Order: sequence, then structure tokens, then C-alpha cells
Amino acid sequence: MRFTRRRLLVGVAAALGLDPLSLPGWLGGRGRVSAVHIAQAAGPAPLAGLELGDLIAFAEVLLEGRTFSARERAALVDYIEERARDGSGYYTGLYRTTVGLLNRLAGGRFSRLDVAKRAALLMRYHLVSSDVRPGEPLGPLPEQARAVRTQTVPDLIGGYYRSAAGWAVVEYSTFPGRCGDLARYTGPEP
Repeated sequence: MRFTRRRLLVGVAAALGLDPLSLPGWLGGRGRVSAVHIAQAAGPAPLAGLELGDLIAFAEVLLEGRTFSARERAALVDYIEERARDGSGYYTGLYRTTVGLLNRLAGGRFSRLDVAKRAALLMRYHLVSSDVRPGEPLGPLPEQARAVRTQTVPDLIGGYYRSAAGWAVVEYSTFPGRCGDLARYTGPEP
């Protein structure tokens, strides 16, 4: 990766908590800044607690429409932190793009909104669907909305349903690969 002044500025903006996706306008307007560019410029620094809280608040509405239990929250936090440590910085950049978009649309910390207001915001901007139709209006920040819908939404859904908390939603009391109640398999159906 070649070090440039642009990457330095994007990295500094990301470290200061600014929205690096708005940088192309004041960096001369050349090209677009994607989640990958942000990750490459900012490096794979761990997600801050507030960022993680906003991402979990997004997942709560996306996946369950309610606040997660401690077990559900812990499972998703583990998944997000594991993805963010992938070494490439891709997921860290993607998650930061998601949080930046959510906070800009909410006019403050997304996680501070109650569940009903979060759901209304996500529905208004169509951020609960990963399907993006050609020519579909994507709102005030189209590139970020596209990244959230096509990358973050499927990632969080997949991560949640691969966890024990996700399997419990489909009434599996034992996570796959772990021994369950043998009487369930050897006795008659209730």
C-alpha cells in the first residue's frame, strides 16, 4: 500500500471520530472513499465502546426488534470483535462506515434512540434489507447506505444466527456440535 497525503488525512479524520466518507468533497472531490479505503488509511484499530454500542443497537432492531438479552449481546459482540480482528481492517472499516451512517441519520448517537425510533429510522431509509434494486434511491448518503445494506446487514444476520443465541431463536437449546439431551433422540416425540 502506497502512503499518500489523502490516506493520512482520512486516517486522522477517522481517529478523531469524524466521518471520513465526507472527505472527498474537501479533498478535491476526486474519487470515492469506501469502507476498504478507510480501513487501509486508518488501520485496524479496535472498535471503540460507543461504536460497538451503536452497531449492537442496529443489530437489535435488524434481528429481533427489541433489546438483546445479555447472552445475545455477548454472542454478537464476540462475533463483531472477531471480525474486526481479521487483520485486513476491512470489517473495522465497514463497521465504522455503518456506525457513521447511523449516527448521521439519527442526528446523534444511534444507540441513544429507543427501539421504536431506531426501527422507524431504519425503515425510513430502507436499511433493514440487503436487496438493492438498480436505480433505487438510497437516501442522502448512497454509497454508505449501499455498503450497509449489501455488506453489514448480511454479515450481522449471519453472525447472529451462527451463534448459540441465534440457534435458540429456532428453538435449538443446544448449539450444533455440542451434545444435547440424549433422551430427546431416544424417546418418543412429545
